[in-house]
Amino acid sequence: MANILNAVMIILLLVLVTAAGYVIYDNLPRKAVPFAAVEPFVNKSLPVNYSKSIQFYPNMRFRNERISYGFEERCNLEKRDNVISALALLENETRLSFYEASDNPEINIACSKLPPESKNEGHFIAGEGGPTEIINGSAYAIILFGKISLYRNETCDNPNIALHEILHVLGFDHNDNPLSILYPTLDCKQKLDDYMIDEIERVYSAQTLPDLTINKIEGNKSGKYASFEIVIENMGLADAVNSSVSLFADGRFVRDFALDTIPLGARKILTVSNINIGRRTEALSFEVDANNRITELQEDNNVRNLELTATS
Repeated sequence: MANILNAVMIILLLVLVTAAGYVIYDNLPRKAVPFAAVEPFVNKSLPVNYSKSIQFYPNMRFRNERISYGFEERCNLEKRDNVISALALLENETRLSFYEASDNPEINIACSKLPPESKNEGHFIAGEGGPTEIINGSAYAIILFGKISLYRNETCDNPNIALHEILHVLGFDHNDNPLSILYPTLDCKQKLDDYMIDEIERVYSAQTLPDLTINKIEGNKSGKYASFEIVIENMGLADAVNSSVSLFADGRFVRDFALDTIPLGARKILTVSNINIGRRTEALSFEVDANNRITELQEDNNVRNLELTATS
């Protein structure tokens, strides 16, 4: 009889210990878990009769392929986990990488339980996202900052809502493929399209460098003196530091003009009056960064020529 009682006591003790352990585990602080798909999460081919998602502007990208993000305080752990999982998926499939930053992140993530009213009756709003500040240059539309607002909790095994909104921040618009992650309404069967991966790889393949070019040039000559005005733009992905432009008269070096720093997307106007170039000079040539002190995206767009028009 004593043996039976002892056995019962041992079983009860094990049950209590197991239950206590479960309660402790369930209340431990959780860490965000990187995305690990059970099956491939990429659509490898586009179905017939469906169009691709295009970007809001051609060649939209952040300045660097390493992009910062940050959460607002009201985002709960579940939504944070979903965002981090979606970012990890993009890191697995593309050259992009993401890191959390508390100070002025490039992607700001907000959370709320109260989505805005939709104009379309019955429309299910799970979140919103997109660039909030861009510089629209000739080569790239540079995303400076973007924002995601998450309203609904994730109902799929994969972080579809978060991934959908992150792709909007990266510049992609909706498409009409019901199996695409960027279809306007949510379905758990939707996946990331491989052409989006290809586009991200293409647009981020360029190094984060400046690209100076002479956008406009005009001038005239009076005797041996010339006056001119040129506009130099930085159409690249980074600031151009210690830049300059050199002046040549019929191939002969005249002088350098310091331009200092030209921020990305900015321009500087150089106006010069009555510079001695010689009476017989017929043409001027201007070359940005003639001494190759700056590494640029393109090196073949730095020279512009000006045929001089004589004035009385």
